[in-house]
Amino acid sequence: MKLNKTSLLDTVLEDKDIEALIFDMDGTLVDTLPVHYAAWLKACNNEVNFSMEYFIKLTGRPALELSKDIIRDFNVAMDPKELLEKKEALVKGQFNKMKVFPGISEVLNHFHSKIPMTVGTGATKEMANNILELTQLNQYFDYIVTSDDVQNYKPHPETFLKSANYLGIDPSKCLVFEDGQLGIEAAQKAGMKVVDVKPFYSQS
Repeated sequence: MKLNKTSLLDTVLEDKDIEALIFDMDGTLVDTLPVHYAAWLKACNNEVNFSMEYFIKLTGRPALELSKDIIRDFNVAMDPKELLEKKEALVKGQFNKMKVFPGISEVLNHFHSKIPMTVGTGATKEMANNILELTQLNQYFDYIVTSDDVQNYKPHPETFLKSANYLGIDPSKCLVFEDGQLGIEAAQKAGMKVVDVKPFYSQS
């Protein structure tokens, strides 16, 4: 992956009122979407063939809820927890393929120890901790809010509001980094500024 001419960091530096940064994980911090997508297909025993476009629309959904969506939409004859456990096991075998987006690394390194930063993700706590530790990103964050920590999932704002509450920062002073539409809507509902990272990433 490479960055377009205007870097993500330059965009963030234009706003002088930001007091905290909140990051989605999958597809924002780490290039995990291809791994998750392939794992879901394989976990369904390759009996379904939903598109990447379908998968991307659900980015930000908690893993168990996404499992229920796939079972419902494609008549998969499995229990949601069983499908999820199978998928998660497949992902764990592919951790070595997950890479940090370079533009995000630049932002993290610039603001590390200057302003507080958190992760707000729809992943489970176990999966989030594993990915952040493997990629050595865990050192940057004061808190991690996962699907295990909230009652309401994106596009509900609870994930991001809880992040701001942990930090003691007014939501209007928080900047969210997201790649999924559900997450972007959640940040907006929380009264936060949000950057859609997708335009800053292009295939090398």
